[in-house]
Amino acid sequence: MNRSVEGQYSMYPGVVQVKNDKDGFYDVLSESANTNIYQVYNLYATYENLWADAHALKIMAGVNYETRWIKDLGLKGYNLYSTELNDQNLVGADPADPDGKKRMETSGGQNELKTAGYFARINYDYKGRYLLEVNGRYDGSSRFLRGHRWVFSPSASIGWRISEEPFFTPLKEWWDNAKIRFSYGQLGNQQMSSYYPAIRTVNTAGKSSYLLGGANLPQASLSAPVSSNLTWERSIQSNLGVDLAFFGNRLEFSGEAYIRDTKDMLTAGEPLPAVYGASVPQENVADLRTKGYELSLSWRDSFKLGSKPFAYSASVVFSDYVSHITRFNNPEKLFAKNYWVGMKYGDIWAYTVDGLFATDEEAANYPVDQSKVNDSQIFPTSATSPNGLYAGDMRFVDLDGDGAINKGREKVGDSGDWQIIGNSQPRYNYGINLTANWNGIVLAVFFQGIGKMDWYPGADARAFWGPYARPYMTFIPKDFLLDCWSEENPDAFYPRPRGYVAMNANRPLGVANTRYLQNIGYLRLKNLTVGYSLPDSVLKNCFIHKVRFYFTGENLFYWAPGLHGKYVDPEMAMTGGNLRLYPWQKSFIFGIDITL
Repeated sequence: MNRSVEGQYSMYPGVVQVKNDKDGFYDVLSESANTNIYQVYNLYATYENLWADAHALKIMAGVNYETRWIKDLGLKGYNLYSTELNDQNLVGADPADPDGKKRMETSGGQNELKTAGYFARINYDYKGRYLLEVNGRYDGSSRFLRGHRWVFSPSASIGWRISEEPFFTPLKEWWDNAKIRFSYGQLGNQQMSSYYPAIRTVNTAGKSSYLLGGANLPQASLSAPVSSNLTWERSIQSNLGVDLAFFGNRLEFSGEAYIRDTKDMLTAGEPLPAVYGASVPQENVADLRTKGYELSLSWRDSFKLGSKPFAYSASVVFSDYVSHITRFNNPEKLFAKNYWVGMKYGDIWAYTVDGLFATDEEAANYPVDQSKVNDSQIFPTSATSPNGLYAGDMRFVDLDGDGAINKGREKVGDSGDWQIIGNSQPRYNYGINLTANWNGIVLAVFFQGIGKMDWYPGADARAFWGPYARPYMTFIPKDFLLDCWSEENPDAFYPRPRGYVAMNANRPLGVANTRYLQNIGYLRLKNLTVGYSLPDSVLKNCFIHKVRFYFTGENLFYWAPGLHGKYVDPEMAMTGGNLRLYPWQKSFIFGIDITL
């Protein structure tokens, strides 16, 4: 429920003014009701058998059926008789209606989704030494039209526990486990923003933009064309891994390499002529290959400390991946088509900036046309500087020597001054987990981070650009002017102070460039937990079984040496956009657990 009323304000003492319908302050009560019914049905059976103490077989098969039904209902009533009571029965007559009718608006919506799947799995192992698993799924979704609704997803994995072989026995004293495994499989993805992506819809909520009979008549509009061949995206992955354990399983290592092919990736299809009059429909027209690896290493042990056992553990996980487009119909590698074969997913294309102009004379005599990145609204030409540039402005580099900053023919191999300067995908993901337990004291620490991730602050990212995006901002970082260029501060981070130069993508700071590319790789203390349990000797004569005091902190600090400024959290920057998000929070929890 939402209620708004006429507003009163005062610009001068004793003078009270009212904001009403004419100013957009409507007296309106809005109410909505949403029904979301989600039902899941699963039926499966399992068969297991073990014979000759060597062969183990397990078979499972079943069916899955899911339905989701969503119903929305909205109601707006205007001109209520009371500004304090909220009910649609209090909606009054519309003063603008000669018949005195009540002004009320209704809205609704309904969506339905159904999926079905048949699945089976076979597991077999011989003496825990040779392992085999085979899976199969056959899934259908109502999101797609007949003939494109079903996908078959097979998978299989094999494993060899080398440490169970007779020839491994001499190594068992210090080498506990050695296992090699390989898997191959496919999964389907039908998750989309719409429940009806393959059907054109009709919007009946619009009104004509012109008057007929003195009124804006109701108008129905047809959605943009869609592809009738839409179907599942498929992810096909091959994994090769190894698991090792040493010294009584105190030291463990796991390593895995994989190749994942995303087939029939859903993206915009062939660009259409402007006269087509509608957006390009989504189609299954691209393939993506990802190669990566994951590593983990852990150690755990215990020893006596002051006659008390001290147990501790440390583990590290590390992973990395790189993705490339392997199929897309763009042989000329035009930027307008977004993708091309061989493209590294996440590459950042930008211009090169080699510094700031030191004087007005240097800026005026710069022989390169920067109009492509200097919006004429804020960089007008003048008699002082024919190209509108002054001391403290950015100096874009003419890499191709044609006398102008541009993207050439806007394709790979002929991109003018537009070059790859980084990649927006996270690299070198890692986590560190440390624990200790001694005499009732428990400590757990978890660090998490990424080694490198390039990020260019988007246009109008006010938390980074500040007044350079919008000069009327009410929040300005402390000592912000120390970062701004001036004759006394020629080596400043930002150029000369000027509003709106970061507000749009065709302006000097809004367009990606090398000077302001950031590395948002970070290390974060994700969790710290400290606890203490009172010893049993203290509690043995009372009715309390256990008492534990604890402290837990989340997101206590982060370290991001490649990120300029203190007001942009690196994980918030990873979301992209204009950074107008609720910030990551620190949390502190103190507690006591009492068990009776």
